[in-house]
Order: sequence, then C-alpha cells, then structure tokens
Amino acid sequence: SPPPPDMNFYFCTSWVLFLEGLSGISGLAVSYFYKNTLKVDPAMLTTVSSLTNLPWTCKPIYGFISDAFPIGGYRRKPYLFIAGLMGFFSWVGMSLLVTGVWSGFTCMLIGSTAIAIANVISEAIVVERSKGEPQEFASHLQSVVWGAASIGGLIASFLSGYLLKFMTDRQVFMLVSVLPLSLVGLALITPDKKVTDRGSAEHERGQMRAKMGQLYRTVMMPEIFYPTAFIFILNATPSTGSAWFYFYSSPKPLGLGFSATFLGSINVVGSIFNLAGVIFFQAFLKKMSFRPILIWGTLVSTFLGLTNLILVFHWNRAYGIPDWFFCLGESAIQSVVGWVATMPIIVMASRLCPEGMEGTMYALIMSVNNLGGIVGSQVGAVLCTYLGVSSTNLDNFWLLVFISNASSILPLALIGWVPAGDPQLVEKLSEEDEERS
Repeated sequence: SPPPPDMNFYFCTSWVLFLEGLSGISGLAVSYFYKNTLKVDPAMLTTVSSLTNLPWTCKPIYGFISDAFPIGGYRRKPYLFIAGLMGFFSWVGMSLLVTGVWSGFTCMLIGSTAIAIANVISEAIVVERSKGEPQEFASHLQSVVWGAASIGGLIASFLSGYLLKFMTDRQVFMLVSVLPLSLVGLALITPDKKVTDRGSAEHERGQMRAKMGQLYRTVMMPEIFYPTAFIFILNATPSTGSAWFYFYSSPKPLGLGFSATFLGSINVVGSIFNLAGVIFFQAFLKKMSFRPILIWGTLVSTFLGLTNLILVFHWNRAYGIPDWFFCLGESAIQSVVGWVATMPIIVMASRLCPEGMEGTMYALIMSVNNLGGIVGSQVGAVLCTYLGVSSTNLDNFWLLVFISNASSILPLALIGWVPAGDPQLVEKLSEEDEERS
C-alpha cells in the first residue's frame, strides 16, 4: 500500500475546499443586496445566482490550461496565485462599483471563476493520489476535503447573518475580498513538481488535440457516459432557487418575517448537519455500492422536501409548532440526508477517471454535475415566473415547492445507468488504446 498523504497534502487540498465553503459568508448579503437595493424578483435572483456557477462547468478547460501552459515551470502554484488575485479584485468591485444587476453578475462571475480554478487544482491533486487505490481509500480522501468544505460552510453560515447586524451589504463584500488572498500564500507551499524540460510543455500543448480526442472517446464509453448522464439528469430537475429566501425574509403575512440573523442560524444548523452527513457516510456507507444510497437518499430527500408544504401552509401552527423550530429541524434532517445522497456522486466521479486523465475527467464529470444544477435552477426560475411568484406575490409558492420536490424522483427511473459496483476502467482504457495504436 502507498504511504499515507503527508500533512502538506491534506492542508493544501483541504484549505481550498474550506475556502470554498467559507466564501458563503457573502451569501445572505448578496441576496439582500439584490432584493432590497436592486429590487429584483425571485426569478431574476435565481437566474443571476445560478449563472454565476457557469465557471464551474468549465473545469476541464482550467485543467487543460494548467497542464499545457506551466508558468515559470509550475502547473499548480501560479494558477492558485492568479485565482487569489482574481477573487480579491472581484469582491472589491462588488463592494465599490456595482450599481446594477448585470454589473453585480460580472463581479460575482469573476469571483466564482477564481474559486473554480483553485478547486480544479485541489481536486486534481486528490484524484491523482487516490487513483488505483480501493474505493474505501478514495472515499476517505474525498470525505476529508469535503469535510473541510463543510466546516468552512459552517463558519460562513454563522457569520453571514451575524455580520449583517452591524455591517452593510457592501461592507461584507469588502470583507470577503480578503479571503481569496490566502490562495496567494497557499500557492507557495502547494505540492507541485517543477517542469525542468521545456520541451515537455511544448509536447503537452502539441498533444492537446490528441487529448481532446481521447477525452471524447473516454466520455463516450458506456461505463462513463451513462453514469455521467445520470448525474446530470439528477441535478437538472427544477429547484425552488431563491424563492425560499423571499418566503423566509418577507414580512408577515406575505412571508415568515425571519431576520438576517435567524436566516444565518438556519444555515448554521444546515452546515453542522452537512458535516454530520459526511461523517456518517465515512463511518457507515463508504463501502456500500452507489445504487442503494442514491435510491434511498433521493426518496427520503423528496419526502422531506414535500413536508416543507406544512410550513408553507402554516399547518405546523395548528399543532403549536413555531415556524422557527420547524425550519431548524427540517434544515438539520435534510442536510444529513442531502449529503449522504451527494457523497456517492463525488466518490463515483473520482472512480470513473481512467489513468493518465484523472484531473481532467474528474473535472469534466463534476462540471456536468454543476451544469445540471444550473439547468435545474433555470427551469425553476422559468417555473417561478410562470406561476407568478414574485417579491410581492407568493400565492403559488406552494406549487413551486411541490413540483420541484416531486420531480426529483423521476431520474430514479434511470438508476440502472449507475454502476452496480466500484467502477474500475484502467485496464479497459489501456486495452483500447493498445488496440488503436
């Protein structure tokens, strides 16, 4: 067995995911900024928020660029450095320059790109380290780094509501601009072998077209295509998007009238139980095949999502259950189940990566996962507009909640596309490459 990853490996890879979670500090500030300052409806906020995730669908491109165009002989360090500067300047612009919907979108898009680039670098290191090892080892590494993301999300959830008690939206944006600068320092210690042969980089660029062809052939292999398509479809069902924020924050009787501080508390509970979901998966489910976890996780998530109708119709009040208590309990349970259902997708993506294409293939599969989420958000935004759900009219919000949750079980009809066991494609890809040569 290989030697265990050293502390530098764990720190560098985990910090990027931790920072990814911590960047959520700006979440509530962005929502209030668009709702109260820019006066947009739920559908527009959902559209803008989901489109800022577009950089996460381009992760293979970042992987190709970092592999083929080393800077100063390094393929990892310089790109982390650049990502840190991009993130810093994007949030400074959000704080000082934004006056409209699309200028805000531009700044958020640049900031999202910065985190996505750093994410690709981190994940490539993790996938390379876990390749060829048992599923249990791969699950362990993924649990560690995503556990770091959950801890970052936990801290961000608390601060996102708390900071708004004594800071304006724009002041929060300025504070958040400091976080990406840590990537500049991280770049100095990130594991990265220097490319001493200048011809190797030129060869890498020359092989770009061949790699694209190999990537296409690999993606079209049934063992990869069908699980990846399932991941996309699972995420592409409609989502309620930002409509929940309007329902929570709008004053009674239109909404529930929750304060920014309490919305932060809901997120804190969710983040704590996200981490609990990761720990639960690591402790009890990491050896279990993907299909049963996805089936039961989706069914339970759908059921719990539909119970939100109790809150929308205020049925909980008839039984003496306060709205705030119901929200906290629902957030806790859904977070655990949600992460238990998500971890198999993350682990499966890492196991579908053929040797020699670990970083690129993993980035592509997760990009498809993110693209599915964007499609689901956009479908939800269209549905939100069609149902007439706006900042002043939430009459049909219940129908949006029902459709979004009920439709999430439809992809289970294609569960046969998910591998029954642990996918190992190294031998088959090698055999096919030998046949072509």
